[in-house]
Amino acid sequence: MQQIPVSHWRYPAALLNCVIGLSVPVLAVLAGYIVQALIQQPFAAFTARLPHVTWLLGELSPMARVSWLLLAALAVVVVSQVLLFVIYRLSQRAAVDFEIAMIDRLRQHARRLAKVRTLSAQQTSLQDCLEYHLPRVRNVLSMHWRSMPRHPVQCTAGLLTAGLIHPQFTFLAVVTAVLVLLVYQFLDRLRRSHLPVIREKAAQHRTALVNLSLRGPLLEAVHSQPEIESKVAERLELYRRDALRSLTSSAWKVPLLFLGLTCLACLLLFVTSIQVLRETLQLPAVVAFLGCLIGAVYSARRIMQVTRDNSHIATAADELNRFLGLVVPGFDDATFPRIDAVRSRAELEHVTVQDSRGRKLLEDVSVVFEPGQLIGIAAHQWLEGRALAELLIGLGRPTSGRMLVDGTLVSDLQSDCLIRCAHWVASDGGVLTGSVAENLRASSQPAFENAVRQAHLTDLMIRMSEGPSTLITHDDDRFVGDDAFRMGIARALLKNASVVVIEEPDSGADPAVQQATLQAISSLVDARRITVVLPQRLNTLRQCDRVIFVYEHRVLAVGSHADLIQKNDLYRHLTYLRYNPFQTGGPS
Repeated sequence: MQQIPVSHWRYPAALLNCVIGLSVPVLAVLAGYIVQALIQQPFAAFTARLPHVTWLLGELSPMARVSWLLLAALAVVVVSQVLLFVIYRLSQRAAVDFEIAMIDRLRQHARRLAKVRTLSAQQTSLQDCLEYHLPRVRNVLSMHWRSMPRHPVQCTAGLLTAGLIHPQFTFLAVVTAVLVLLVYQFLDRLRRSHLPVIREKAAQHRTALVNLSLRGPLLEAVHSQPEIESKVAERLELYRRDALRSLTSSAWKVPLLFLGLTCLACLLLFVTSIQVLRETLQLPAVVAFLGCLIGAVYSARRIMQVTRDNSHIATAADELNRFLGLVVPGFDDATFPRIDAVRSRAELEHVTVQDSRGRKLLEDVSVVFEPGQLIGIAAHQWLEGRALAELLIGLGRPTSGRMLVDGTLVSDLQSDCLIRCAHWVASDGGVLTGSVAENLRASSQPAFENAVRQAHLTDLMIRMSEGPSTLITHDDDRFVGDDAFRMGIARALLKNASVVVIEEPDSGADPAVQQATLQAISSLVDARRITVVLPQRLNTLRQCDRVIFVYEHRVLAVGSHADLIQKNDLYRHLTYLRYNPFQTGGPS
């Protein structure tokens, strides 16, 4: 994967992994020496190819030899497990560092993209990257860093040690294991090539059976009952055949692997028995050899698992790279003029907006926004309405078409000037941890009190023990109903922006709270301000002076709610479906 931030914790983890990889063959050799001492054989190396250690323990009694060897094995186990714990911590820390770096990189890239695209245009891709692709990549990388290079070192060291003990046995075991693996992979590849077709046929047969079951009485009015029963029996037999083939497609895996491993074990035991009986191979050497071989097989399996996991996240890594590879055009607009307010109108002419995958959010949209009105955007798809509102506050530019502010092309203005004279009221109020005064950013006490009154926050301020200095959080339990949202309205009143977009929260508050919220929204309407709302409540939609109806990327109609209800059948139908008071869980 490209563009992976490298954490420095990976390198000590890799070094310690190499050390742990040598512990398994060391333990296997120690186990052989312990068996040698228990059966009271002369203390010597298993083969001339292994280092001689008689100068260490050769003069001791068998019991003392066993004790020292057990202590050495215990020390190796303790050290390896402590190192394994440290490696786990280092690998997880490296994975978390990677995730944090990627989150920051995705966030910064999304911020840069928002200047040339709307935020909604990248919403789906960014959300998939953060919530789905990135966690998958992090988990697999964590497993990779915990396993590599320990298991390659352990497999190599185990095979080398086993080869030093008995090279012929080692070669025979490796060849047999490779043959079993190749046969398994061939059969599995063959199964995977046929399985999708079988599953598709089984699904078709089951769908046909469901239809025959649902329409049986009606079909009997057209065809004879024996004919219907014959068709059902035929479908049942076809479904039985394909369903069984689909469900039992993997039934051969465990028996085949068990049979292959059993044959391998029997072959090794047979050859080993011959060597032991002929006294050309001693029992301690057999124990050490098998220990090394088992450790090598286990490591080979883990290497295959890690390799398979790495291949499975290729799609997730490609999605992260694709999003980070989206080009942000660079331009220097320092010489362009800037504005500090939208004074008369904002206008979109034949505007098209596409998301990060080239799919259309808006297509050939022409609409005018004027001050002094509460303008609602009623969109069938949430992202379409939000994309239109984001264009208005300067988040992004059209893929095609023109956007004008007070008769001037937005492309001829500095890129950040429109967003500086606009304000977004989020559905959660945009409350951050801090005092009430810090959240509202009031310039004076009278202005603060006026904003609190107009936003209907008087009751909330009464509950605040320290008044404007009270510390609050975004999920403060003192917020009741729409209090947090109305905090955002109060902030917009204090900022006195010339363009305000209001993202109304979902319905759920009681009618009295909704009415107070609607009055707070209405307080933002001013002859010097363009006020746009993304309504979630029917009363808010009714209160709008103009409603822009967006359906399938296009503006289908513009007018008051009452006019659109009378003149536009699609608007009336969708409004009824959305705000039906008898629909469980629907908006009120």
